[in-house]
Amino acid sequence: MQRSVAALGLLLGLGGTAAAAPARIDFPFFAGGEGIAFFEETARAFEAARPGVRVDADGDPRAQDKLRVRLLGGDAPSLTNAELPWYALARAGKLRALDDALDGPAWAGDGRWRDTFLPGALDRYRIGAHVYGVPLFYSLYTFHYDKAFFEEHALAPPATWDELFALAARIRALGRAPMAFQGRYHEYADGLVDAAYFHLAGRERYYAQKALAPGSFDNAEYRQALGLVQRLATEAFQPGAMGMSHTDAQLELFAGRAAMVVCGSWLRSEMLGKIPAGFRLGAFNLPLPASGSRADPTAVQLWASYYFVFAGAPAETVDFLRFLTSRERAARFATRQDFPVAIRGANGGLSADLGDVVRLIERATSTYGEAAREGFPDFEQARADVRYALLAGQFAPGEAARRLEAAAGTVRGHHEHPDAIAVRHVGKPVALVALVLLLGALVARRALGRAGRPRGRESSIRIGACDVARFLAPAAFLYAALVLVPSARTFALATRDWDGLGSPRPTGATNLVRLLFESDAFWTALGNSLLLLAVVPAVVLPIALFLSACLDRGVPGAATFRVVLFFPNLLGMVAASLLFVHLLHPQRGPVNQLLVALGFSGFADFAWLAPDHLYAALVPLFVWSQVGLHVVLLLAAMQAVPRSLYEAAALDGASPLRQFLAITLPGIAGPVALSAVLLALSGWKAFEVVWLLSNQQPATGVHTLATRMVQAMFNELHVGEAAAMAVVLFAVAALGARALLRPAEERA
Repeated sequence: MQRSVAALGLLLGLGGTAAAAPARIDFPFFAGGEGIAFFEETARAFEAARPGVRVDADGDPRAQDKLRVRLLGGDAPSLTNAELPWYALARAGKLRALDDALDGPAWAGDGRWRDTFLPGALDRYRIGAHVYGVPLFYSLYTFHYDKAFFEEHALAPPATWDELFALAARIRALGRAPMAFQGRYHEYADGLVDAAYFHLAGRERYYAQKALAPGSFDNAEYRQALGLVQRLATEAFQPGAMGMSHTDAQLELFAGRAAMVVCGSWLRSEMLGKIPAGFRLGAFNLPLPASGSRADPTAVQLWASYYFVFAGAPAETVDFLRFLTSRERAARFATRQDFPVAIRGANGGLSADLGDVVRLIERATSTYGEAAREGFPDFEQARADVRYALLAGQFAPGEAARRLEAAAGTVRGHHEHPDAIAVRHVGKPVALVALVLLLGALVARRALGRAGRPRGRESSIRIGACDVARFLAPAAFLYAALVLVPSARTFALATRDWDGLGSPRPTGATNLVRLLFESDAFWTALGNSLLLLAVVPAVVLPIALFLSACLDRGVPGAATFRVVLFFPNLLGMVAASLLFVHLLHPQRGPVNQLLVALGFSGFADFAWLAPDHLYAALVPLFVWSQVGLHVVLLLAAMQAVPRSLYEAAALDGASPLRQFLAITLPGIAGPVALSAVLLALSGWKAFEVVWLLSNQQPATGVHTLATRMVQAMFNELHVGEAAAMAVVLFAVAALGARALLRPAEERA
């Protein structure tokens, strides 16, 4: 665009010579505990060093969500550190291999760029024969602990799992929870399982498991690793841990209610401003098996944030990455954020609280670890389901290993034979198709019946066809562009196999058939959506009718009640969901505190937001957030009913209840039907409530169709499957709403 403007200026005689447009580096990055200011400052410093380059640094905690949408549209940035399917992107040729640049000079010119990184730091994203990602900060996954508490009671950091269990028992006897845990982000347990399996089975078998090699889950070492973590959950986790977020768990450590928390070395940086004065933080490596390690016992597990350059990025992008990871910039970042970095000689300015982490880094001769959703993103849902069941004690380690082995086989089968379908469901698909056909027939029958009726008195006003076209054209154009075309695109994508990276492959009805006849996750999500479709109007509508009737009768303070009841609608479901996260906190939430105060001691530390209890928490959230709108709608309808009817009924001796049933309800049948449809649709398409309350990682048991659709598209890269779910969601919603509203229209 800038080149075009310059050329136009020359043609118009508005400039002498065209200035070369600066190279633009598009740098969206994940903004977490490491902050934003450092990266913006680095971008400006690089621009000063390279005057012909512009760096657009944009930090966002949801950078990965935005970038997934951009990638589907073919709009890749220059570089980023956001969580994306890097293995799939590398295989698709979307990333630039960095080997040549790593063998070139470092920014300071004092050696190879490769040699400026700590040992093992480049191993994480060595995909095939090439290195695609380089780190800046070094997020070791370790146990963090209250050092003053340990010293006061002569507690020693454990080296083995047996020592860890003995330590947990001693801490519990001292009256403190041994360990806080981020149960709502229960993928934190993957690091514990990985550490145990890495040392029990060795490096080669550990990475074979990451490739879903046959037999890499259902084996003695992995069952032992799962058993160790399940025992830790049983004996050490703080009560209510499965209802805590990562910040909740970290605050439990700093508040003195837990002695340890397992976390990345971003902990201190992320919690700055929330750490009490004088608190001393310690760290120790993940424990080894009592029998010894079959891998490097000094190895550290990395949860580091790596940076990747996309294939179409300007040549200056790699130069900027060299600058970002230079010793001078890395040391500045480490000192400023109190955060370890992956660059040799740059960790000298860290605080005493990071001393243990630095010693682990200096001692380590290798690293291991792999982020979620990298190799096989469609395996992660099964892994998450088994993980939660293991931590909650629902599965024994042997059963968990068998289920993961079976899930790995299914994923391998889909990758090797993408069009093969294993029939697991027959009756359910038949019932669903019959329901859709029944709704369609009902709508068509009523439409034909209405078409055959004589029209009412027609207006004498006549509008020409050209005037009608001019009047409707703007709205029709916008509706077509924003609704019809994307909808048609969705229907087309439902017949394609596409990962959002390569070219779509036509598959006909395979996606829909697989959903109906094979996918357990689809049927679970459909069942949950149908549950909400029925429960939300069944609970909210009677409450709204009752409150509307009370307000219509003129209860004292009616005007104030209308404002109070409608207020939650001003917040929106996202804000309401975040508010309920705090209300339902296991330890500090007022809901549990109130229930315990009323004598229900079983609700002490109750984890409402754990998958087992999530839907019980959704109903009051829907009531609180939606009842106000429907009270307003129904009250307006009630006030339109002629007052003379009530006066006549009162003279005949009809009670208020009889008046409501005989006059009010028939008089507001249309608005009641509309409210029922709106409430049913809000339950049917529920997304943000479930998505937020499960931290964007719902277990299969709590998925709705909308959340499962988003997960399939953006996390698992199954765009065609997600589009097929959207078709099902649309068909049932459209036909069901039409079937419910048609009788009300006919009465009108």
